[in-house]
Amino acid sequence: MNDEGITHYNSIIDQHSLGAEFLRDQFGECARPKIGWQIDPFGHSREVASLFAQMGFDGLFFGRVDYQDYQYRTMTKTMEMVWKGSANLNRESWLFTGVLPRVYEPPDSFCFDQFCNDQPVM
Repeated sequence: MNDEGITHYNSIIDQHSLGAEFLRDQFGECARPKIGWQIDPFGHSREVASLFAQMGFDGLFFGRVDYQDYQYRTMTKTMEMVWKGSANLNRESWLFTGVLPRVYEPPDSFCFDQFCNDQPVM
């Protein structure tokens, strides 16, 4: 996924087009991603939601949001939402979106690196 904070929309489209073409050539149409994952974005733009929806994504999850937004969404249980990317495109620009509840950390009992003591997931 691209950076959202400083990227021009032409670059976003080019990057995703090249990536989609590579995946299709290497693995076939079944490899086309339907969900995006932005673990460490620096801001979010409405246009990104619209572009991702128009590129065929069904959802997007990101790890970092403003701390006040995170606290509010945690208290109101609204960590998942439908992001309406464009008032003009209606549902064509809507994207199911969620905030990862532990930001950079995996869920309990699902850690698989050297910094954890979790049992292996089998």
